[in-house]
Amino acid sequence: MNEPWTNLLERLRELNDLTSAVKLMEWDQAVMMPVRGGPGRARATAALEGLTHARFTDPEMGALIEKLRADDSQDADQKASLRILKRDYERAVKVPADLIKAIAEARGLAYQAWTKARPESDFSLLRPHLEELVDLKKQEADAIGYDQERYDALLDTYEPGMTTSEVADMFEELMVGLKPLVEEVLAAVGQAPSFLAETYASDQQMALCRWLVQRLNFEFDGGRLDESPHPFTIQIGPGDVRQTTRPDPQDLMMSIYAAVHETGHALYEQGLPPEILDLPIGRFPSLGMHESQSRLWENQVARSRPFTDFLLPHLKERFPEELGMVTPEEFNRGVNYPRRDLIRVRADELTYNLHVGLRFELELALFRDQLQVSELPDAWDDAMERHVGIRPGDDAEGVLQDMHWSIGAFGYFPTYTLGTIYAAALYRAALADLAPIDDELRRGSTDRLLEWLRAKVHSQGYRREAKVLADEIVGEPVTARPLLDYLSDKYRALYPSS
Repeated sequence: MNEPWTNLLERLRELNDLTSAVKLMEWDQAVMMPVRGGPGRARATAALEGLTHARFTDPEMGALIEKLRADDSQDADQKASLRILKRDYERAVKVPADLIKAIAEARGLAYQAWTKARPESDFSLLRPHLEELVDLKKQEADAIGYDQERYDALLDTYEPGMTTSEVADMFEELMVGLKPLVEEVLAAVGQAPSFLAETYASDQQMALCRWLVQRLNFEFDGGRLDESPHPFTIQIGPGDVRQTTRPDPQDLMMSIYAAVHETGHALYEQGLPPEILDLPIGRFPSLGMHESQSRLWENQVARSRPFTDFLLPHLKERFPEELGMVTPEEFNRGVNYPRRDLIRVRADELTYNLHVGLRFELELALFRDQLQVSELPDAWDDAMERHVGIRPGDDAEGVLQDMHWSIGAFGYFPTYTLGTIYAAALYRAALADLAPIDDELRRGSTDRLLEWLRAKVHSQGYRREAKVLADEIVGEPVTARPLLDYLSDKYRALYPSS
C-alpha cells in the first residue's frame, strides 16, 4: 500500500471517529439526555462538527485527493472512493466553517424547542429557531451552488446525483396514478376492524418488538433497540447500529411496523462490508436507497398476507384478550386498513406518499422564497386538506408532527417516496430471482430475501449512485409504475369496489 493512500486512510479514520462521536451525542439527545442538557449538547455538537469540517477541508486533504486521483494504479474501490471524496470535498470547502458551526448549534437548539413545542402544540416555541435554520440552510445552499434551483443543493446532500426536476417528475407520475386509486379504495373500505382500537400495554409492545426485530435477523450483539419520540436508526460506528421505536398503547400496529421499518434500515447498516467501512464507498449511496430497505421490509414483507399469518399467533400469545378471536383474514385487512390520517408515521402505505408530497411542496416553496416560516402552520393545514383530504385540528397534528425540519433536514422528505418507489421495483426483481417465497414468509423465514438484498444492495455500498444501482438491479430505469401496480393489485383485492 503506497504512502499517500496510507496517509489518506489515517485521515479518513480520524474523520469517521469524529463523526461517530457526533452520532453518539445525537442518539443520546433523542433517547437519554435530560431536557436541560439541550444548550450544552448543541454547543458540544457544534464544536465537534466544526472540527470535523476543518479537518476535512484542510488544503492538504484536497492536495492528497488530487495526487491519488492522478495515480492510475488505484484499484476500482480506491477510484470510487476518490471520486466520492472529490465530490464531498468540493462541496465542503464552499461552506464557511463558521456557517457549519452555526447550523449545528441552531439545529441542536431547534430540536430541543421541537420536543417542547410538539406536546404543547405551540408553533411559536419553534418558529424563531426554524426561521434561523431556514436562513442558515439557504446560506449553505447558496454557498454550495446549484445549476437550476437552490433546493438542488439541499436534495443532493441526501440523494447525490438527483435533481429537483427529476424528483418532481417521479412525484407527478406517482400522484397522477395514486390519488384516484386512494379515492376508489377509501370508498370501499368500510368500518375499521375493532382490534385496531384496543389498548395494548407498552411494555408488552416493546417485548414483542425486540422479539420481532431479532426474528428478522437484526443482530443485538451489534446494535440496540430503544424508545424515542420519533423512531430512527443510526450507525454509531462499526458494530454499533442503534434503532428506536415508539410504543403507543392506543396504536399497536404503529409500534410494530415502526420497529420493522427501522429494522430494514438497521439490516442495511449491519450488511455493509466491514472491510470498507472506513472508506467513502463503505456507506449507503443515498437516503432513498436506505429508505427502500425499510419500506420493503415494512410493507412488501411484513404487511403481506403470508407474513401476517405468521405474526398473528405470536401477537395472540402476548395479547390474548385483545386479539384472541381475530381471524387471519381480519388481521391482514386490519394491518392494511387504509384511511385518511393526519400523522405521516401512522399513515398506511396507500396514503403515505400523499403526506410526503405535501412536505415536498412546502419545502420547495420555502427555498424558492414563496413561503415564510411564519406561514407554515396555515400552509401545512391547507396542503394536508388538498393532498390527504383531512385538516389538522392543531399544530401538534400538523406542522409540528415531524422532527426533520427542527434538525435542518431540508431536502430529506422526498427520499421517503423515492425509497418507496425503489422498494417496489427491487422487491419485484427479488421475487423474479427467488421464485415464490410465500411459504417461507408464513414460517417467518426471511433468510433468502435478506441474502438477496445483501448481495444486490448492502454489499455494494456506495460504489455507484443510487439511481444507477437501482437501474442495474431491476434491469431498466426505475419509475413509479411498479409501485402503482403493487398498490393497485393489493388494495383492489383487499377492498374491491361494489
